Amino acid sequence: MIHSKVFKIFSLSFILTLALAVGVSAQQLPQQQQQVTEDFSDEEIEKFVKINQEIMPIQEQMQGRMMETIEETGLDVNRFNELAQAMQQGNIKEASEDPQEIAKFNEAGQKVMEMNQEMGAEYQKRMTAHQMDPERFQQIMMAYQQSENVRNKVDRLMDDEN
Repeated sequence: MIHSKVFKIFSLSFILTLALAVGVSAQQLPQQQQQVTEDFSDEEIEKFVKINQEIMPIQEQMQGRMMETIEETGLDVNRFNELAQAMQQGNIKEASEDPQEIAKFNEAGQKVMEMNQEMGAEYQKRMTAHQMDPERFQQIMMAYQQSENVRNKVDRLMDDEN
């Protein structure tokens, strides 16, 4: 289904962004996840779906670029993700004692962050075009990830659109 594809792509980008974020931001995330609302209008859900449908081809392309970038530095994507997770948990030195590997990770991470910023700009452009507040968009995305009710509403609408 197309909606699970959108979610998977968004998740990869979102996870990479989180993994590379500064420690303070990563520590604040669990608190934000606990504050999930399900109070979204049908119009907001429709805008959310349209934005994701418009951005999906761009995200697919960006995901490919991210993977190529990681591999060009000499790292395997899975290893990059392992190191990113270790960095997020504050124990990257335990995950790798190889300074060259950490340098490759840092190089790839910087490039991936730049791509995530490009992706964020694309989302911002779409949100502006659909007159959707970025904070509200993020709330819907979090609810989609954590609330079966919101996920079902979004999935139904995405199925109807296709």
